[in-house]
Amino acid sequence: MIRPHTPPETPADKPAHRGEASGAWASPWELDLEWQDAPPGKKRRYIEEKPPPAQQEPKAAPKPHVQSLPPAVAREEPNVPRQAPPSRLVSKPRPQPTVEREVSWSTLAILCMGLLALVFIAWLYVDDQAPGLDKDLLLNRPVDQASAIQTPDKLRKFLNALVPFENVQLSGKAPWLWDTPTLSRVVQSNGIALDNLRDLLEDADWHPAHAAWHAIDPCKDPRWHQVLVLKQAEAAYLSRRMQEESAFTAAIDLAELGWRLEHIWAWPSCYQRSLEAQTLAAQTLADLLRQTRLPEATLRQFQRQFNVCQPTSEVLESAMNAFYVHEKKLILGPKSGENLDTMPGGVQLHRPGRLFFKPYETLQHFATAFRQIKNEVQTPLVLTAEVRLKDNAVAEAPYQPNSAGLAYYHQRMKAYTPLPAELGKVRTCGNLIITLFAVRRCIAEKKTVPATLEQLRTFNFLLDVPIDPYTGAPLQYSLARGLIWSVGTDLKSANGAPTEPPMSNPAEPTVELGIAVAGVAK
Repeated sequence: MIRPHTPPETPADKPAHRGEASGAWASPWELDLEWQDAPPGKKRRYIEEKPPPAQQEPKAAPKPHVQSLPPAVAREEPNVPRQAPPSRLVSKPRPQPTVEREVSWSTLAILCMGLLALVFIAWLYVDDQAPGLDKDLLLNRPVDQASAIQTPDKLRKFLNALVPFENVQLSGKAPWLWDTPTLSRVVQSNGIALDNLRDLLEDADWHPAHAAWHAIDPCKDPRWHQVLVLKQAEAAYLSRRMQEESAFTAAIDLAELGWRLEHIWAWPSCYQRSLEAQTLAAQTLADLLRQTRLPEATLRQFQRQFNVCQPTSEVLESAMNAFYVHEKKLILGPKSGENLDTMPGGVQLHRPGRLFFKPYETLQHFATAFRQIKNEVQTPLVLTAEVRLKDNAVAEAPYQPNSAGLAYYHQRMKAYTPLPAELGKVRTCGNLIITLFAVRRCIAEKKTVPATLEQLRTFNFLLDVPIDPYTGAPLQYSLARGLIWSVGTDLKSANGAPTEPPMSNPAEPTVELGIAVAGVAK
């Protein structure tokens, strides 16, 4: 049987391999005919022995279709090197390169600098300066060695015997302006208290440097204002009963009480009460002197007693030392080096915060402030207004290393900075009263009013003409108007401005002579 001639198959007539018909990319293993004819075991062994792929390369573009040659033609080509089949592409996650993390020197330097800054800030808040030298602010007077004293107990007994006023509004009005029945009731109801005060003033020695005064603050009692007004009421009541000499004695007792309190430096409040007592005593004497009929000898005696009781700037300077020691005890307690029996009531400062309160640095602020006040006490201009401390510019920010200490310092110093100005007012009033005493003595003896204040020195009624503390010049005097006055805190003379009660205007303290009474006496 003769078979029909069949032309050989051409590559175009062969069926397309897997994926060829659809135009998809064909695997290289499928294009290699020798690979296709290899036994299955050999294929598996070749795949197992092939080296692992190094890195997954980016996906290449599909290769163009290459027609494979017939096996016979491939075998007939000599010296054709056989290429190893390419490895099968396996989709695996690309391994990330391992990079060692190294801390650079700049980062390490920044960390060290931050640590040093933190340590420095902590040192600022914790470190306190060494104790400063304060020998110039320590007390120089000897300590009282008496075993026990009775004066503090007598003072407390006197305060407890006070009977409150029936009308609280009486305290704001000068007692010589009260009606007589009111004066009588107030004085008689407080008869026991007034007797206790007389016994207290007759005590030969108050022992102002004794440690017993440090136990309890005797001048912080709010009843002290009633005490001073009561003595004024007693003087006014005795004057209305025509007991003029007893009235002057009551006013002088008020000045002596101020003098006694002035020398008790255990508590700053005692000095403040002293200035208040001296002011009210001067006002009471101004009212009594403008209408007095006492003889010259009696007035001379009262003038000397009043002059002895006048406060001085030297006492205030010494008191500033005592006030510094007082603040030192409050801050340091037993570490202050002072006697334990002189601790202020046994109380030590309750510090507002350990981190923001530096004891020694705070104490140095007190030392600087008290030195400044001592240096300015003798300056006339300091008498016109409150002392402005040089370190007031220090901010009281809440995050300063010593913010709590600065706040405590400024709060405590508010009680001390007005003292020189208050002393200036009291000294001015005292000089006016001493001059008025001399004028009234001249009227009582010479039966005439002096034309000038210089005549008072000529007639031996004054050793020296009292000066105006605000100017350093003599006080101003007007015979025609019957006034003696000071320029006051404003340093401007308004030719005298009488007030009621007398000398209540610090801008122009003025007293009246009482010329009408002098005319009748003549």
